[in-house]
Amino acid sequence: MKPQPTVGIIGAGVSGLVTAKTLRERGFDVVLFEKEAELGGVWASTRRYPNVTTQNTRDTYTFSDFPMPKYYPEWPTGEQVQTYLTDYARHFGVLTRIRFNTTVENAEPVAGGWMLHTVRKDARIRVPVDFLVVCNGVFSEPNLPDLPGRDAFAGEVVHSTGFRAEHLEKAQTAKVAVVGFAKSAHDILAQVGNVATEPPVCIYRRAKWKMPRIFLGLNFKYLLLHRFGESLFPYRNLLGIHKFLHGPLGKPVTKFLVKTIGNLVARQLKLRQSGLLPDQPFDSIANCSIGLTSDGFYERAADRRLRLEQGEVVGFEKDGVVLNSGKKVPADLVVFATGFRQSVPFFAPDLVGRLRNEAGWFQLYRNVLPPDVPNLAFVGYNPSLFTPFTSELAAHYAAQHFKGQLNLPNTGEMKAEIARHQDWLRRRVPHGHSSGTCIIPFSFHHADELMRDMGLRTRRTRNPIAEFMAPFNPGIYRGLAEELQALQARKVKVVNVEEPELEAIS
Repeated sequence: MKPQPTVGIIGAGVSGLVTAKTLRERGFDVVLFEKEAELGGVWASTRRYPNVTTQNTRDTYTFSDFPMPKYYPEWPTGEQVQTYLTDYARHFGVLTRIRFNTTVENAEPVAGGWMLHTVRKDARIRVPVDFLVVCNGVFSEPNLPDLPGRDAFAGEVVHSTGFRAEHLEKAQTAKVAVVGFAKSAHDILAQVGNVATEPPVCIYRRAKWKMPRIFLGLNFKYLLLHRFGESLFPYRNLLGIHKFLHGPLGKPVTKFLVKTIGNLVARQLKLRQSGLLPDQPFDSIANCSIGLTSDGFYERAADRRLRLEQGEVVGFEKDGVVLNSGKKVPADLVVFATGFRQSVPFFAPDLVGRLRNEAGWFQLYRNVLPPDVPNLAFVGYNPSLFTPFTSELAAHYAAQHFKGQLNLPNTGEMKAEIARHQDWLRRRVPHGHSSGTCIIPFSFHHADELMRDMGLRTRRTRNPIAEFMAPFNPGIYRGLAEELQALQARKVKVVNVEEPELEAIS
C-alpha cells in the first residue's frame, strides 16, 4: 500500500487546526508544530488579555461543520474560543497530531519535500515531510517599538498580548497610557477605566471609524456581515449586481447609504463630542481591520473620563513618554496595542526573498500559494471577517494543489495576478495592508475566487436573495471535501471514457 503523503504544519491556532483536519480527510498524514504548551494561537491563555471577546458573533466565527455551542454568548470570550478550538481538534482527531512546546527553527526545502529542524526543550529532531503549510498567522510577532530612553523609564512596558490581570490590578493606582486605536487598545482602556482612580490616556495617530455592536437596535451582523453589506464597497473586479451598485445608476444610491450609516454611527458614538470623528469618510472603514466598539470606550471619551492624546510616541523619560509634538505624557504603565509583524523566521533569507518582495509584501497567489516555491502553502494569510471559514477554504485549496488537482495558471500568470491585486490594494489602502495579505472587507469576493478556482459552486442555497442579504452562515459550505472528491471522480470518469476512443482512432 502506498504510504500517505506527509504534511508538516507550523502553528496550532485557528488556521493550523482546520488545515490539519482538512488535509487528514483528504488523505494526508499531518503533524503540527506548536511552540506554546497549548493550542489556540491568539486565543491561547498566554496571549489573550483579560475579558477579551471576539469581534464576530458566535454563529459567524466557526468552521463549516462544527458550530459553536448555542449556550455561548453572542460574542464569545477568548477562553470560550479556545475551548471551542480544543473540542474541534479532539472531535476530528487532530489533538494527538500536535507536538506542543516545539519550535521549527529551520524549514529547509529538499528534493521531494522539506526537512524540518525542530527543537523541543533540549532535544533537536529533524522531521522530513512531503509538504509544508505555514499557519503561524498574521498575528504571530507582537510589534513592540524599540524607542529611545526605554532603559531610563521607571515604569513597566507591555504589548497588549502581555497585558494580564495583574496589570489591571496595578491600574487601580497607576497612571496608564495605551498606545494604539485598534480593538485591543479600546478594550484595555475601557477595562482600565472601570478600575482606575485616574483616567487612562489613549495615545493614537489617527481616529478611525468603528461599528457599534448594536446599531440602531440591530446586531452588527445584520448590517455588514453579509454579501449585500460587502457589496457597498467596490472590489477590483465588479461582477453581476456589483456592476450595477457601482455603476452610473447604482453608485449614487450606494454612496448615500454608506454616508447615512456613517452619520448615524457618528451620532450614536458621540464622535463630535469626544473629538474622535475621523477625518476620512465613512467608507474608509472598509479597510484591513474593520473594528467594533468596545463597551464603555466612546462613552468615557465623550464624558472626558478618558484622556485623548493624538500623536506618536517617540521616546521615554523616567516617568512617562514623549510624543512627536514634544508633549510629555506621565505614565507608570505603558501598553502598546500596536499590532503585529508578520515573519517567517524558520526560512533562510534567500527563501524569504522568494516569498516577499522588496516592500516586504508576501507574494502569494490567492493569499495561499507561492509561485516560486513548490510543496508549500500558507493558510491564515487571508484573515477575513470570518477567518475560521476562509482558513478552511485555503486549507482545501492547499490540499487540491498538493494533490495536483488544482487548475492553476502558469508561474508567470500567477505573478502577474499577484502584482495586479497588490497594486490595487496599495492604491486602495495606502496604509494598513498587512504585508499584502489584506482581504477585508472583501471576504465573500475572496472566498468566491477560491471556490471558482476549485470548480465549486459559489452560490450555496436555493434562495439567492436570502444568501445575499442574510448574515454569513458557514454551515452552507459544509461538505466541501465530499464535493471536491466527487468532482475529481467525475473528471477521472470522463478521462476513462474518452481513452478507448482515442486508442481506436490511433
